[in-house]
Amino acid sequence: MKRFKLSTIVLSACLALSALAGCSQGSAPAAGTMPDRATPHESEGVASEISAIIYEAEDPEDAAAEAPADEDSFSGNYTDSVDGEYADPDADRQIYANAFVSAFAEQNISEMDTENLTVEEYLDFVRIYLKTHATDLISYEPKGEMLFETFTPASAHEVIKVFFGFFTSDVFGSGLEAPSEAHGDQPAGPFYEDGRFWYEACDTEDSNRFAIVDSYTVNEDGTMTLGFTVYEAGPNDSLYECYRLSPEEAAADSTINIVTNGTATVRINQSGEYSLIYYKADI
Repeated sequence: MKRFKLSTIVLSACLALSALAGCSQGSAPAAGTMPDRATPHESEGVASEISAIIYEAEDPEDAAAEAPADEDSFSGNYTDSVDGEYADPDADRQIYANAFVSAFAEQNISEMDTENLTVEEYLDFVRIYLKTHATDLISYEPKGEMLFETFTPASAHEVIKVFFGFFTSDVFGSGLEAPSEAHGDQPAGPFYEDGRFWYEACDTEDSNRFAIVDSYTVNEDGTMTLGFTVYEAGPNDSLYECYRLSPEEAAADSTINIVTNGTATVRINQSGEYSLIYYKADI
């Protein structure tokens, strides 16, 4: 099955140039506690993963070249506003919203409240996201009788920025235990050692789920709630193409199956990018 690999997802310009420079210093947090958060950081490169989807470019420079010069053309304007509900976003905004929410739908998440997420839960999301969309950023490392999947804090920083709206501190996750060299009763991860995050290696099935955003409602506090439908793609469908469907096209497509519905509440930054506050699907 053809799967569109977003190899540029966590290698955007903000990572290469300015992302990590915005990270704060601090003492190592204990495992299981809320992560240290650096000051929220705006960067023109944060949306490179979504522009790669919209403009069909796997290289960030190609995506930037094909993206509209006017930032508002990417951020999109909502029309037909009635009592805070926006029914008709432009095409680019629709694709962006679909791709953003699909990142959670494809992991079969039933509920995610960012007010309560632990370090481990953030890293679990990062790990599956990388395994789905950027396998070249996962390294396999033997240790004793064990085999681990590892990824860098830089990758974790950027995925968390793209979907949760903040950069973690340089010591994010460093309070985790080191990986074991022998099989036992320990969890599968995450662990931390030698400047990398470690998980016991395991196979995961390719996701064939994606989300189409059906409604956009602006809340009194300025956040937005996205109503969405989760679909299951056919065995030969490209998720890349599925992200581009409008709600009407998805509803009329007999080759994809409805799985469930849900809502995602997001903040919107000055560049028009989302960061998740709360996700709920009826699973």
